[in-house]
Amino acid sequence: MSAGHAPQRSAAGAGAAGSPRTVIRGESPSAKGAIVDYLRFTFLPVGSLSDALEQLQRYMRMWFPVPVNFIPADKGLFGYESSYDVKIWANGEMIRVAIIALGGSTAGNTMCLDMSGKGCALVEDWQAVYSTMQDLDARITRADTALDLMEGFTVEQFDDMYFRGEFNCGGRIPSRRFFEAGDARSRSCYGKTLYLGKKANGKELCIYEKGKQLGNAESEWVRIEIRFGNRDRVIPHDIVLNPTKYFAGGFLALEQLVDALPEKVLTTKKEIAEEERGIVLRRLNHFLQAAYGKTIYQLAEECEHDYQALFESIHVKGVPARLERSAVAGGVKQAHAPA
Repeated sequence: MSAGHAPQRSAAGAGAAGSPRTVIRGESPSAKGAIVDYLRFTFLPVGSLSDALEQLQRYMRMWFPVPVNFIPADKGLFGYESSYDVKIWANGEMIRVAIIALGGSTAGNTMCLDMSGKGCALVEDWQAVYSTMQDLDARITRADTALDLMEGFTVEQFDDMYFRGEFNCGGRIPSRRFFEAGDARSRSCYGKTLYLGKKANGKELCIYEKGKQLGNAESEWVRIEIRFGNRDRVIPHDIVLNPTKYFAGGFLALEQLVDALPEKVLTTKKEIAEEERGIVLRRLNHFLQAAYGKTIYQLAEECEHDYQALFESIHVKGVPARLERSAVAGGVKQAHAPA
């Protein structure tokens, strides 16, 4: 197929030949909205592994608003012999925000830091993260940037853009996968997801109905993620300081989207955390009522509707797994480490 031709729906599953060679296509100065949602980097430690761990902990004190704890995980990861869970103390329990992998010669005697969306949501100083990578001469092996569109957009719109050729990269047509989970007519609708490109080729675009995935069948919330890998490319450290530039530069269609974004799009991590928390809490409350509503009523009868006594008898301090990300992003409470 010649450059500039749009893909045909009859051949929607066809993949692109080769992979694009650069992380960004252009230079978009817009500062609207995108965030870093995943970060993994490796580096060659100077000195002993224990010294390197202490050094990382000192760096992380500048990244996060709360102390971090390195806890041995008793398992390897990514070809490394051992790993540590990086955890914070929040709302009554330890929450993992990153993993450090180390040890063994198969990974070139390097160390690896893998920070999920929870950890990225907790970061308060991305300049400190950038400086850390500069100091360590780190190599980023994966970085995800994401943009949240709270209303006014659909996954189908982006799918139509794909078939008009608007996601072509230098004449290459990225592969396409489209999924729909659950029953669109019921509460068990978990939304549509569109994948363009492949992680194995170094760049994958994922567009999905985030609100529906979390459990709100009526939500219009769409999330767009670009997952950059380091195959045949170098991912600049600058991506953590200017995620919107790299997000917009991934595809021409996204650059045009960023430039035209309405102001009502929620972009701050606190607003996104509040939206996520609200959806998940309502969903969990639905399950709680369906499974244990009658039991709770009988317990209330038993304690003569002394609701403080009822609360004390059934609550467990902590954060459900589905609420950990929003709890971290929305502001950590009781940040001190347990005694």
